[in-house]
Amino acid sequence: MAVTLKRLYRENSAGFRLSLSAGQNGINNVVSWVYMLEDEFIIPYFHGSELAVTTGMKYAADSGWLLALVRRLHENNVAGLIVNTGKFIRRLPQDVVDYCNACDFPVFTMPWEIRITDLLQSLCVQIMNDQQESAVHDRAMRDAIQKRENVTEYTDTLGRFYDLDGPFTVFCIYLRQQSQNAIEENQNREYLLETRIRHLKQTRALSNVHIGIVTYESYLLLVFNNAPQQMLDLITDLILDVYADAAKARNLFVGVGIEVNGLADIDKSYNRAATAMRMAMYRGLPVVRFEDMGIYKILFSVKDEDILYSYADEILAPLDRYDQKNHSFIELLKTYIREDRSLAGTAEALFMHRNTVNYQIQKMKELLGSPLKTVEDLLPYQVALAIRDMEEPSARRTD
Repeated sequence: MAVTLKRLYRENSAGFRLSLSAGQNGINNVVSWVYMLEDEFIIPYFHGSELAVTTGMKYAADSGWLLALVRRLHENNVAGLIVNTGKFIRRLPQDVVDYCNACDFPVFTMPWEIRITDLLQSLCVQIMNDQQESAVHDRAMRDAIQKRENVTEYTDTLGRFYDLDGPFTVFCIYLRQQSQNAIEENQNREYLLETRIRHLKQTRALSNVHIGIVTYESYLLLVFNNAPQQMLDLITDLILDVYADAAKARNLFVGVGIEVNGLADIDKSYNRAATAMRMAMYRGLPVVRFEDMGIYKILFSVKDEDILYSYADEILAPLDRYDQKNHSFIELLKTYIREDRSLAGTAEALFMHRNTVNYQIQKMKELLGSPLKTVEDLLPYQVALAIRDMEEPSARRTD
């Protein structure tokens, strides 16, 4: 969780005579830090979500400089700009106002007689205080998820941020890192993701929705409180957009937990989200919702994977031994179950003659010692095959 422009503006507008002159719809942008800026050439070194402050001294020599500056700042995901007006820039040019309004890039003005150093000091102190507050929030949320004994302490803390009796839903995000630069870049994208989520909340007029972003173990958790399903459905799209490069490289895995009623059960939403995230990793999928996992809800909830794999090996051992020298009965069994025991459907799916399929299925039943006729007959083999579907991608994940 981070401080927003809205909060900084609310707490500093009177003392420093700040005025929001353009880009009002971006007022909920998240701010990571504040920098003095007089030269656009340092913008590529920004990480994103910074608040820039300028006197605009280059504007006197180049009337197009300010528009070029705000374009660069917006393209680099900077949170906003404060312009010290009265000497080099008397008022914001209309083309700058129009551009910032069109792209929701906030620009504030502050009279020349106000000392920039005092403003910078005030903003930096507030940002550092907010970072400390965020650390307190994060510790309390981790305690709630782990169900530690200090219930009163973390409940009192989280009561400042959430409706404790309302519904909670947790998203679990894992980024498989490849380099130190990628780690730093993804840390900066957290600010961008929070900004995008807050903008969604603003545009949908969801003032009663509360949002938390927490680092937990090696995961990034998104905690939503009082969020309608329509909003939650859009969150995965935002995540995939913000982390587009990681998703394309198959380094992004997101699990969506269930909705629970009240903070007391938030561990359940987290555990389901983590289970869904593990399935996403195993199957190479960017997003998995726990509610869509079917039988894998149970399988991926088992912590000791050796138990699962040994069960699958035991059930499918007769076919494994046969497949070493003969036909692929494992694939035949998968198809036979998928086609609901239809000989015609199995034959068509495998491009085989029906009589050949019938002969091989009878042989397979003999090997397994099962008629493979009823749902009860098929269930152990469905579970075993589902476990095998888990096992194979996990081996690829270790490279």
